[in-house]
Amino acid sequence: MTPFALIDLAVIGPYWLHLLGLVELDLRVLRVLRLLRLLKLMRDFIPALRLFRRENKGRTLRQKVHALMNETPTSGALHHQIDLMLMIVIILSVVAVVLETIPSIHDPLVKEFAWFDAVSVGIFTVEYLLRLYAAPEDDSTRGSFSRRLSWVSKPSSLVDLIAIAPWYLHLILPGIVDLRFIRILRVLRTVKLTRYNSAMKTFSDVIRREQRAFFSALFVTFLITILAGAIVYEVEHPVQPEKFDTMPRAMYWAVITLASVGYGDISPVTPVGQAFTMVLALLGIGIVALPAGILGSAFSDQLHQQRDEMIRKVEDALADGVVTAAEERTLEQERIRLHLTMEQFEVLKSRAMSRQRQGGSMMDVLHEASSELALIQQRLQSLPAEAVIVELDRIDLTETQRAALRVLLRSAR
Repeated sequence: MTPFALIDLAVIGPYWLHLLGLVELDLRVLRVLRLLRLLKLMRDFIPALRLFRRENKGRTLRQKVHALMNETPTSGALHHQIDLMLMIVIILSVVAVVLETIPSIHDPLVKEFAWFDAVSVGIFTVEYLLRLYAAPEDDSTRGSFSRRLSWVSKPSSLVDLIAIAPWYLHLILPGIVDLRFIRILRVLRTVKLTRYNSAMKTFSDVIRREQRAFFSALFVTFLITILAGAIVYEVEHPVQPEKFDTMPRAMYWAVITLASVGYGDISPVTPVGQAFTMVLALLGIGIVALPAGILGSAFSDQLHQQRDEMIRKVEDALADGVVTAAEERTLEQERIRLHLTMEQFEVLKSRAMSRQRQGGSMMDVLHEASSELALIQQRLQSLPAEAVIVELDRIDLTETQRAALRVLLRSAR
């Protein structure tokens, strides 16, 4: 008799009663009862809301909004549910933009598309305003206005603004703003998905770390494109003035040849041009693959660094032998950020525990060795120095061992 059990029964009961002929229900009533399935979503939402209220008890409204819209130790499952809802709205809004270009779908559903766009813009507007309101919580060293101004200028915030700006532009300036321009800006809502995926952060870190090598490879590619376009233009323009009419057209040919695409819309016909094409195609195999190789190896190194950092955090959490609730939340956030499964996370945890045990045993060995060295020094003090030196020469020792014993002898004296 719990509320969720009653909701489940209300969702499936009328259908079976109508199907078995026990109760005659109007089709509209069945349709309304089917909408009760939306209440099944509350099964996960209510517990997450209770946990969020308990974790943020005693905090200010702005702190609660910040925890709700951003990943924090007190965000809980409610933050992830809101993120999931926003991702679904983003994907559906972009799908709607694509479907609007199909007349057979858009023409019968003009009002529905308009209403859906208005609702999605309303959701994105509320999200933008909430993030703007909670922005000062990211940095407590400056004033609220400067922190909000700094947040507005961030790339992710500009993307959020672009996601809602076209609708308001069309509302304020109807007939003035080009609809094609508005459609392109609406498609840019897909960029909002980068907020919910750490892959873009990893990509930016890789580009920042390997920018010298990456841009060097791009510069070489650009240089070859310019030179190849100039050479082919001079060779082919007299023979094919309608195809190689300008240098940019020749550079277009160089790019598709370097990329090994070869559309075939323009191609050299002179022997020199064809020979140069073969050389350029062979160069393209290595030149175009060079930036990809740099990024691939850098991505692999970045992932290894992130996992090593994860192991260090696990070691820090296990240092005192007790993992607190806050440390568990931090480790869980790192696991989600690195897209690790529970099995992979357990492997990393066991590896960290093994390294910690090795570190502890190493400290025991060093402590025992230092005790033995102290005992050796005490015994050396009771021996005559001349006799010890004579005995050192007789014992079958390496030079390194003899040098170590001499150091101990001097320190004992």
